[in-house]
Amino acid sequence: MERKLAGRYMIVTDTDLPLEEVVKGYKDLWKIERSFRTIKSFVDMRPVYHRKDERTEAHVFICVLSFLLSRLLEKAMNDEMTIASTSDKLSELKALPVKVSGGIITIRTESENARRVLERMNIPYPGRVLESLIT
Repeated sequence: MERKLAGRYMIVTDTDLPLEEVVKGYKDLWKIERSFRTIKSFVDMRPVYHRKDERTEAHVFICVLSFLLSRLLEKAMNDEMTIASTSDKLSELKALPVKVSGGIITIRTESENARRVLERMNIPYPGRVLESLIT
C-alpha cells in the first residue's frame, strides 16, 4: 500500500473550486513561503519594539514595500534571477571620484552584468562620466 502512495499527495478541502485550481493553489504555496522568508531575511524584518503604533505600522509598511519592490524586480527579470543575485550584479556598478588638475570628475566603472540587468528593466545605462566638479 505504501508503495502505491509513494510520491503522491492528498488534498482535502471544503471549497467548491475546480480540482485543477485547488491543486495549482497547493503547488504554488512555495511562492508564498518564499515570500515570507524573503520578508524575514532580505529586508530583515524581525521583532522591533517601537513606542508608538504609528512607528510600528511604518516599519511593517517599509518592509512590505521593500518586498514588493524586490518581487517587481524579480518579475522584470522574468523570475530568472533572485533579488540577491540581481543586487549582486547591480553592485558591480561603481562610481569613482578621480582628481584632475581642475577639480574632480566621477567616472563609472564598466559592468556587463549590470548593463544587462538595467536593459531588462528598461533603465538607461549611465554614461561614463557621472559628474564633473571642475572649477
